[in-house]
Parts: sequence; structure tokens; C-alpha cells
Amino acid sequence: MIAIGFIGAGYMGRTHATILRQDLRAHITAFFDAAKVRAEQTAAEFGAQAVASLADLWRLCDAVYITAPNVLHGELALAAIAAGKHVFCEKPMATDAAVARRIADAAAAHPKVFQVGHNRRFAPVYTGARQAMAGVGKVLCAEMKMNRGELENPPWTADAGVTGGFLYETPIHILDMGNWLLGPLQEVYAAGGQHVYPQQDTFSALLFYPACQAALTTCAYSGWSFPFERLEIYGHGFTIRTEEMEQLTVNSDIASFRDLPRDERWGYVQEDRLFLDAVEAGGPAPVAAVTAFDGLHSVLAVEAIYESIRTGKSVKLAA
Repeated sequence: MIAIGFIGAGYMGRTHATILRQDLRAHITAFFDAAKVRAEQTAAEFGAQAVASLADLWRLCDAVYITAPNVLHGELALAAIAAGKHVFCEKPMATDAAVARRIADAAAAHPKVFQVGHNRRFAPVYTGARQAMAGVGKVLCAEMKMNRGELENPPWTADAGVTGGFLYETPIHILDMGNWLLGPLQEVYAAGGQHVYPQQDTFSALLFYPACQAALTTCAYSGWSFPFERLEIYGHGFTIRTEEMEQLTVNSDIASFRDLPRDERWGYVQEDRLFLDAVEAGGPAPVAAVTAFDGLHSVLAVEAIYESIRTGKSVKLAA
């Protein structure tokens, strides 16, 4: 069995632990969390130990899930690599481009699995879109939208000191989809503003990919109107449209995924299964996984948008 420890006993930690305990290969051994009571409660729920330090966690696990606040991911990922563990790091891989580069370099030299939790790459609506793109012709342009209805519940979503900024909390998902489906991202020109929350909460950007351009709109206060997440891909004679993780339309053909269990519909089950497959095989991560290199590109996309807004100039991303 694969002994798995968790750094972070909140919502995403519990989400992954709930999936993993249904797989006979996984043995959830320990939880570490800055909130001691939360660690104890979550550990009791999953028949694991609540530990007081990362050193204690390392002794009890072969693989680690990093599900702590966003701004802690980078240093925790580096520590887990240094400890010789298989690593599943929730998105974002880091909230600083320099740290993300350090992780990508360390993971490349790491003999174990390193996987980033960009779950959309495993959601049927997006895997279906990727498959459809292979059969319809050249993509010419795209529109991307990923809003959030509010930054009030839970309260930490409005705290850039926890999330790294709004783009790191939610829109990084759609930026990763742009890289996966259209990318890699080459250049960004963005505008934005702060209207409701004490951070930049409104973004419009032109994104330039090797063969097409895309328009991104994202804001943090739009209300939970469906679909708050949407991707439309256009070419000569075709449109591919996603609506959250619910529905895929290719021209007039509609595929619905509403009847799938949520964790499968959102790709969590598939990414966790792939991680266990890779750990069982001895690592490194298989081609289908979201690698540290992919995680780096998502961080660079976020940083490019922030930089473009700050400077008022177009920003080119390094190859």
C-alpha cells in the first residue's frame, strides 16, 4: 500500500482524502495543519494521525498531498521534494514565478512523481473538447471566461495574503486550459481594476498562442450565474463550447456530463487515480499527468497578466 500524508486538512485535503480512501492502494496515514484542532478532527475522520511537524509527516508517508493555502504551496513543494517524497501539489504550484522555476528544476531532477492538481485537464468536458479539436480543423481564435460569484464564502478567498491574488485562486484554472488546449501562451496584453474587494478583481486580457489568439474576461463579483466558467473555441465552420463541467457542444452536437458524480465530473477522481498509478509504477509522473513544467507555465501566465496591468505594456513569456 502507498502511505499518504496530507499537508492541509481543509476542504481540498478532505476532497482528495475522500477519493483516496476508496482506492485499496492508498493508506492515509497523517495530517499536518497549522490549525491543530482541524488536523485532529480530519485525521480522526480518515483513521489517520494528526502530526505536529513536517518531520513527523515525512516519517509516516511515501507520498504527500499539499493542500495548504496557496501562498504556502511553493516552499512546501520544495520541502517535500527534498524529503524524497512523491508529491501531489494542489494548484497553484506556487504564487511566485521564481519559486515556481525552482520547483520545476527540482522536480525535473527528482526520481519520484511530482504532479500538480490542475483538475480540469481530467474533467470529461475538457478532455472531450480536446478530442473534438483534433477532428474539426485549425483553431483561429477563442473566448475564455472564468468568474467567481463573490469572495466572501469562505472569507479567506478575499485575502490575497492567503490566495496570492484572485488570479491564483480561480482564473488560473482557465489559464491552464488555455495552455493545454491552445498553448503554450506566448504573449499577454491585459487591463484590470479593483472595484469591490481590496485587491484587483477585474481582468480583461488578450492572450496570444502559437496558432491563435484568445480573449479572457474574469471578475470576482459577478454572482453565481451559470455558466460562470466557459470556453469557446472557433475555427472555419465550427464552434466548440464548454459550460462549466456540465456540458460540451461541438457545433450542434451536445454532450452532457451532469449525471456524473461531482468528483468525477470535475476530474478529481481521474487525477488521483493517475497519481496512484504513477507512484505504484515507481515514478516519475506519466505523460498524461500535469507536471511541474505545466504548473510553472500556469504561474507564468498569471504573473504576465499582473505585470501587463502594472506596466500597461504587452508581456512576452519566455519560451
